[in-house]
Amino acid sequence: MEATSSSPVNRATTKLMMRTMSKVTLGRVENLFRSCHAIAKTGRTLKDFIWMCKLDDMKGVDIGPVFRTKKSARMFTYFIAEVERKNLREKLEKSKFFSVISDGITDSLIKEVELVYVQFAHAGKVHCQFVGVQTVERNDPLAIKNATEKTLEINLQLRLSSQDWAKKLVGFGSDGTHGIEGENNEVALLLREIQPCVQTVYCFAHHLELSYKVVFQNIPLYNDVKDLLHSIYHFYRNSPLHKSALRTAFKGLHLRPVMPSQIGDRKWLQGLQAALQNFLKGYPAIVRQLYSAGEGKSDTNQKKSKELLESLLQADIVKFAHFLLDVINVLSILSGVSKNRNSSIADIFATLESMLEMLQMYQTRLGPKERMMDSATHFHGNCLRGKENISAVRNIVLTHLIKRLQGCFRDASQNVVRATMIGSFKLWPTKINQEFGEKEVSILTAHYEPVLEAANVKLSEMDTEWSMLKLEIYARFPNIRKLTWDFVNSIYLHKYPNILTLVDLVLTLPASSAEAERGFSQVKWTKSHMHAKIKAEIMTDVLIIQLNSPDINNFDPRKAIHLWNTRTLSSTGDTRPNSDCSSNSESHYESD
Repeated sequence: MEATSSSPVNRATTKLMMRTMSKVTLGRVENLFRSCHAIAKTGRTLKDFIWMCKLDDMKGVDIGPVFRTKKSARMFTYFIAEVERKNLREKLEKSKFFSVISDGITDSLIKEVELVYVQFAHAGKVHCQFVGVQTVERNDPLAIKNATEKTLEINLQLRLSSQDWAKKLVGFGSDGTHGIEGENNEVALLLREIQPCVQTVYCFAHHLELSYKVVFQNIPLYNDVKDLLHSIYHFYRNSPLHKSALRTAFKGLHLRPVMPSQIGDRKWLQGLQAALQNFLKGYPAIVRQLYSAGEGKSDTNQKKSKELLESLLQADIVKFAHFLLDVINVLSILSGVSKNRNSSIADIFATLESMLEMLQMYQTRLGPKERMMDSATHFHGNCLRGKENISAVRNIVLTHLIKRLQGCFRDASQNVVRATMIGSFKLWPTKINQEFGEKEVSILTAHYEPVLEAANVKLSEMDTEWSMLKLEIYARFPNIRKLTWDFVNSIYLHKYPNILTLVDLVLTLPASSAEAERGFSQVKWTKSHMHAKIKAEIMTDVLIIQLNSPDINNFDPRKAIHLWNTRTLSSTGDTRPNSDCSSNSESHYESD
């Protein structure tokens, strides 16, 4: 007792556990915790814990006679997740800034729920971690903001409106669905009441898809092209005979076979891009095969072949397909950058500006694919019929698409977002430029002045540190593009702490809500394996283990066991509302 009273907290906890658990008992509990971690990590139902215990018995693994119920599995899962929550809170307390990423979803299995993540950077290393799931009472901005705050408070004891945390908040990432038609997103406005410096960034992948669908859905020519691609794909997919004949047509034309592909739903942009490319490459073989099929004996095949052939030989459809591929090729570059986890807000903004400039260029001149069809009356030797001029349609498409995509940063300061380029080595000039970044550092410093001062950053030294850091980096490293900020911090943090803290702030700003989109994929996958009506707190624990905890091979259950042991021995009970995890050890034995 004397030794324990004078020991640090961690050692005292360990000794308490060792006093209350024998070696055999500890080994048994470790096996049980590992089973629960594996079940949660793989998204299996907690009911599997019972038969896993039976399997361990058959294999001769000693897990003891108790804690073999679904209730125990739920309890162990909670404490495994609780360790990850404590770790995340400790990281956030050490960080000087953080951003909140929130996204909502509704489908046939799930109510309206919000997934909440936090993003922060420490010494140049960016962390984006899952916090929790919260059911939204109603679909409006105030309810979404309240659900986000509630998730942070329940899981991290983080009150967003408190002064300590509000002065650290620098960004908010969202899918932008709520209030997207208005000039300002109301959720963003509500968060600015907490922290006026917050920059709001919408998920580019989601915004891109939404903008595309809104612009194209009312264009009849686009729907004709889309229906044609869909019909051609199923014409060959549903008939091995037609598919074989198409391969023969490719061989007869001495072309490499390129079969029609489906317009994807999940990867919609890549699917549409591939379908258009395959359609245009395989066009001569498809036309030849359809001519042959139209001469066949089957009335059904003849009719379908002639219908497809009629559409394939329409000049406006062929030209619009080329124009559409030009647009899709540009959009797919932005989509790829926005989905890359290593992309910063500056990378996405720079790509968006280039993409908008390219689309504006297409308003006055034809794109590379469409240029090949300019004033053409034949395509691959086939005479095209009907109306050839699509200039009116293409102008409508480009005008509306540019306008929609310009709204990606409607709730963020354009100057501040543009200034974040100093945080991406991909955007640094290859050779030193004395003026590079000076204006950007001033803009960021002025905008985030109260936040930086709260983080004890010396604003007066910022400009000097930037110039000296830049000189040292260019003098020492010949290939700037390969550098990372965590590596730079490991060398220069002691010399230039103020400017590197500003870089941490820039890296903390969310590039998109793509992480939340990935989280929703995990939610759907988990719900397909677990009970569809699983509660939000249980789903939170499972997702925290899936997304934040180590993999099965590297999982160490001892911290979770220590936490569980101290809580269950304590008469004070657990702080979690309505939890079954706070009862004492004896009651657990009785329930089991």
